[in-house]
Amino acid sequence: MHSPKVEQVEQVEQVEAPDQEAAIQRNPHTDFAAVETKRPLYEVHQSLNITKTPNPSWQPGDGASNQDWKSQKSVSIDPYEEGRGPWLNYKLLTSATVPRPIALASTVSADGKTANLAPFSFWQCAAVDPPMYSISFTGRAVNDTLANLLATKEMCISMTSDWLIEAANFASVNAPRHVSEWRLAGLTPKASDLVQPAHVAESPYSVECKLHSVQDFYAKTDPTVRTSTMVVVEVVRFHVWDDALSDDRATADMAKLRPVFRAGGIMYGPCSDAFELPRPAAFRELRVDEAVQSLIAEESSE
Repeated sequence: MHSPKVEQVEQVEQVEAPDQEAAIQRNPHTDFAAVETKRPLYEVHQSLNITKTPNPSWQPGDGASNQDWKSQKSVSIDPYEEGRGPWLNYKLLTSATVPRPIALASTVSADGKTANLAPFSFWQCAAVDPPMYSISFTGRAVNDTLANLLATKEMCISMTSDWLIEAANFASVNAPRHVSEWRLAGLTPKASDLVQPAHVAESPYSVECKLHSVQDFYAKTDPTVRTSTMVVVEVVRFHVWDDALSDDRATADMAKLRPVFRAGGIMYGPCSDAFELPRPAAFRELRVDEAVQSLIAEESSE
């Protein structure tokens, strides 16, 4: 396990951390406040709406539920074509890989003096036994969260629910290393059981984690330049609100969690609509179905 070099910066001289937003330019609006005034209010008390599946009459072999794809023209893009910078690939990845959950990651500096809090949407389940999450830090500079995690080997991850999305978003401010985002965001640190970093009291789901492994990635055009780091962390303690947890303590209720997803640009969304879709029956049962037998026969004859 190797770690990217963490540059030492004099706290008294550091006005702010590197400003990646200026390079990304993800906000498409020149005056967002004016645009937002024309939009309807967010449904704060909207309940989870469970619908039928998109095509309840779907049968084995049916494929897509409509034929619109046949009229679509696909554009092929070389991620390294001339004039295409890494941020263009970043924008395409984040706008197409949706929805993504938002992790509110909390860490503590190596000297224990500064508690850091920041949102990350490059976050996902990685393993079950032991329970693991992966989280990626993009950009050539080592941000505070990654620096703290590499130094202390500990972090907490809290779910971003809709009632704390504005606070979570503000925690992304490029404050200098010695300034904590907790107070800036107005969120409440709750003491953890096994790790030093606190987790977010306002979040219905949080996990305490220990660092498991680190993988650095380097620029394709210049293998000496580190462009991102992915870490895998092991969950050592779950924290779930009682009314969001099933009796067997195995399932969380999405209607109670009210998670917010991240899309591209400055777009977010609630997970307020859902449908249930059972997995296929065991093949030993399906193989006696005439339609499935016909599909298998067709494949064998090709």
